[in-house]
Amino acid sequence: MDLRTIHLGELPELLELQEEVYDGLENKEVLQTLTRAEFKAIIQQGFIIGAYDEGRLTGTRSMYIPSPDEEEHLAENAGIDDRHSVIYSEISFIKPAVRGQGLQTRMGERLLEKVRSDGRFEYVLTTVMPSNIPSLKDKFKLGFRIVDTAYKYNGKKRHVMQLDLFEGYEPSGEPHFIHYEDAEWMLLNGVDYVGCDFDGEYIKYYRK
Repeated sequence: MDLRTIHLGELPELLELQEEVYDGLENKEVLQTLTRAEFKAIIQQGFIIGAYDEGRLTGTRSMYIPSPDEEEHLAENAGIDDRHSVIYSEISFIKPAVRGQGLQTRMGERLLEKVRSDGRFEYVLTTVMPSNIPSLKDKFKLGFRIVDTAYKYNGKKRHVMQLDLFEGYEPSGEPHFIHYEDAEWMLLNGVDYVGCDFDGEYIKYYRK
């Protein structure tokens, strides 16, 4: 499997793949699709990876530089003052036929290398639907942690997750093991705790 940057000429193939993956999802809320204009902006920023199998696009993962003036900027949830230091982990999707090969994480690692080399950013932020177990596992594996749980995007329940690009995070104190479906606890306590690990059923939280 070849991993490389996607360019504007491959935008039609990218949109076709997104439609194919979305149509095959049982729970459509798992994938927040992007428009042609949104993908074009991401491609122009340069932080998008494609997975190619014999020349055909089979998966993608991207990051996006948000405007500091963006409404509902995730830096507010994360308590980050300098919005220019933030880049978002954006959309990722993979054809069902090639899932289970660690592609999503490999693309994430490649993108993180690119973002670190760029040097403009200190933090990667993203949102994850609490019931999306594969996405949660992927983010924790890459080093993200949950820094808040809130209603975003017109009332959708989301974890806000943060990755520090150049400084590690070491939790302290006694952990609290919270079931991933216990959204009520997370919504009430998310601003005071950090979720640092996930075993597929329980998230390990520490007080900030």
